Amino acid sequence: MRETENVKDVWSSINMEEWRKTPCLKERIATEEDVEAGRAVFFIESEGTDIQHAPLDIGAPSLAYHIDQDTSEKTLVVVIQGEQVDEQEVAGVRYLDGGNGLCMLQELEFIME
Repeated sequence: MRETENVKDVWSSINMEEWRKTPCLKERIATEEDVEAGRAVFFIESEGTDIQHAPLDIGAPSLAYHIDQDTSEKTLVVVIQGEQVDEQEVAGVRYLDGGNGLCMLQELEFIME
């Protein structure tokens, strides 16, 4: 799912030579402030609920291909967030041409450098 409506400056395009400097989350779950600052794509208010929620060690920021499940089209992205939400592994990504998206971790093919 690609979200580009109301794109803020924090979701502008990424210079491929500097993708490693992309703001991201490491070793914790996102807050609303992280989303506003562009370090995360989503946050989940799980306190006081039965939701099991934990960060995933994805080595953010990471380069990966997002593979469209309908067309098999691959899009290069920078993965900035990974979280386990109950039984699902969810990732927040940044598109090189601007914008952000949310996908399941299994939709990503990580690029090893």
